[in-house]
Amino acid sequence: MTTVNKMLIGVAVGAILGVLYAPNKGSITRRKLSRTGNDLRDRLNNFRDAVNDKIDSLKDDMDDLAYEELAVTENESSAKTDAWQS
Repeated sequence: MTTVNKMLIGVAVGAILGVLYAPNKGSITRRKLSRTGNDLRDRLNNFRDAVNDKIDSLKDDMDDLAYEELAVTENESSAKTDAWQS
């Protein structure tokens, strides 16, 4: 389990315990728990989307580098072949 996962779990547990020990009626406490759960779910979804976007961006960058390297290698190979045939 990564540090980020542990931190998110700690935040969630802390929020739930804080709401449970608050001196409110049960209906208010349940509403707060629901809001906290929804907020946490939204944050996790945003985090997941950001990570996926970053991974996609890195994949695109790696593809671009691979194509550039292939083009350089083909140009060098072609230049060596031309020099050898001359």
